[in-house]
Amino acid sequence: MKNSLPCLLMLAACGGGGGGNNNDGMTPDTTPTTFTISGTATSRGATGSAPEAGVTIAAYANSDENTALAMATTDASGTFSLTITSSGSALNGFLKATKSGFTTSYLYPPRPVTSDLAMVPMNMLTTNNFMFLHTIAQVSRTPNTGVIGMLVLSGAELTSAPVAGATISSSPASMPYRYNGSNGLPNSSATSTTADGLAYAFNAPVGAITVSAAKSGSTFQPTMLNVHADALTQTIITP
Repeated sequence: MKNSLPCLLMLAACGGGGGGNNNDGMTPDTTPTTFTISGTATSRGATGSAPEAGVTIAAYANSDENTALAMATTDASGTFSLTITSSGSALNGFLKATKSGFTTSYLYPPRPVTSDLAMVPMNMLTTNNFMFLHTIAQVSRTPNTGVIGMLVLSGAELTSAPVAGATISSSPASMPYRYNGSNGLPNSSATSTTADGLAYAFNAPVGAITVSAAKSGSTFQPTMLNVHADALTQTIITP
């Protein structure tokens, strides 16, 4: 899985202005009447990565996880585009990616989306690779729990450098937490993020959860999201 799983959390989807994410759905703001979220779905695996066609991508507000605001299917090059009517409000929500044979993937931004977003990566793992992620992390998977992948950044911009030496936590707690080792893969001996800034929460309880990071001399904003059973949830943690 080297050279593939470390790319799991490069989340260009998480832009936009506003404060930290929350679960109130559409938050008042000065956004355009409509905005577009576009990007590419990519299948990650042991031999590398490739654009994935036929993935259903849908956008939802946190306040209603059953009603899609917009939906599209990736084309032969894996690309998608969603046009969302905002009614003059920022979107507190998430993207959901599904395809037969793949683990459902969720993408939560750390703050409300307030403008067009391009080059959004929807990273996908086959069901087998999702299980292999547990194996290389040396985690015994608990049924009906989820996995959270986090990228800790030094600034609010996505071009900000990843943070090494950060520890992550969640409320409610998830066990265990993992960080990448020097080989770029989850390592049960690592106690904080390395240069790639990546961390994982395995066996995360289903439902609302807040994830955060800590490092001496740094302050990070907590990010709220929802964990879904047997699914992968991705997000970023920023100052």
